[in-house]
Amino acid sequence: MDFSNTIIIIPARIGSSRLPNKPLLKINGTPLIIHAYNCAKSSKLDVPILVATDNELIANVVNDHGGLTLMTSNKHESGSDRIFEALEKFDPDQKYQNIIHLQGDLPNISGNLIKKLATTIDNPLKEIATVVVKASPEEYEDKSVVKAAIAFAKDNPVVDDIGRAMYFSRACIPYGETNIWHHVGIYAWKRKILKRFVNLKPSPLEKSEKLEQLRALEAGIIIDAIITSDHPIGVDTELDLKKATKFFQDLS
Repeated sequence: MDFSNTIIIIPARIGSSRLPNKPLLKINGTPLIIHAYNCAKSSKLDVPILVATDNELIANVVNDHGGLTLMTSNKHESGSDRIFEALEKFDPDQKYQNIIHLQGDLPNISGNLIKKLATTIDNPLKEIATVVVKASPEEYEDKSVVKAAIAFAKDNPVVDDIGRAMYFSRACIPYGETNIWHHVGIYAWKRKILKRFVNLKPSPLEKSEKLEQLRALEAGIIIDAIITSDHPIGVDTELDLKKATKFFQDLS
């Protein structure tokens, strides 16, 4: 499959209220942002991988590990704003129309999942694609875990099935459903949809839930959700950092 019109962009900012200097924190001796970068490389898509950052320390670390960086404004309120600025600067000729938006605090996303995102968005009818995994019972009422209500074509969807996102919430939704889906916050965008999205004002539901993907749904943008069996660790707290450290120690 030809991915020549695809680019991977990882936004990384230095500010974090819960984990200061988060992208630079080391897990088994390797900075968190480099773990994320290595996940992107493991997809073997042979496409540009760009770290979009507002901080020279992050840029230097990525450059020292052979990565590609681009400096962006420190005024951005979201990763989508940051990756769009980076995209416009890096690719003014608009060669890249499919954008894979990874998170710099997910150190163990599988390359196969990234490739699945790239394959899904490489369809003229797709607008945004993202990922869900079955939530564990202890996550149901955890407000830090975003849940997704997804419409599937069959009653018992399985890994790699794709459904349409109906809503995202920090609450446990939908009521009475056997499958509660944990939203994994990585995305694939059509470039024109990303441009449209960043020019929209924050929407009422987005502001209520503090989830920017609701802005897209409120604007009528279609978000497809791919089921994965992966359960990546999002590093937001000291406990998450310990979990990630243990994960990589167990691999070695």
